[in-house]
Amino acid sequence: MPIPAPWLDATTAMRDQMVHWPDNLGVTVTRTLSQGRGDAANVTELHLSAHTGTHVDAPLHFTSGAGDTTTLDLGRLMGPATVVAIKDPKSISLAEVQVLDIKPGARLLFKTRISDSEWSTEPFKPDFVALDGDAARHLRDAGVVCVGVDYLSVGKADAHHALLDAGICVIEGLALQHIAPGEYELLCLPLKIVGSDGAPARVLLRPL
Repeated sequence: MPIPAPWLDATTAMRDQMVHWPDNLGVTVTRTLSQGRGDAANVTELHLSAHTGTHVDAPLHFTSGAGDTTTLDLGRLMGPATVVAIKDPKSISLAEVQVLDIKPGARLLFKTRISDSEWSTEPFKPDFVALDGDAARHLRDAGVVCVGVDYLSVGKADAHHALLDAGICVIEGLALQHIAPGEYELLCLPLKIVGSDGAPARVLLRPL
């Protein structure tokens, strides 16, 4: 369904056999009931990891006993946000984030070379552009409340801990291929799944 203008969709579409972490459950979208087979209605069954496509990490993802997706602060997932173009082809480095004018309460969505293609239809990319631990700690200390990236992970364990342990919301798997760098209003609503360390989300951006 088209998104009402001027909103833009930054959500990666879920599809059967889409890319996923190699050690996670594969993605299947199966029609289990079908009117074409004589059933009263069409019913689809989904099998996927909570860290598939566009999703939000919960603190529980890297810390046992921490909050699940029902504890996420939705206020941090809604409001003014900046889409930042990353030039470094290897990482979102400390050098790149240090030059940003970051104010407390900022929401930053990083667009990397990964967004040059429709990555969700391609094989897993182990060389995706991730956030360095030092860069993550800089964002934390600067007062950022939300960080988004355009592939399936924000970075290694140290980057996750720097953000999630500080209550910073992490959005992964954003579809930024057709989103220009700039200022937007962000609306990100993850599913409310009890006991889950992550949740699929719909993400919309409105140019400011």
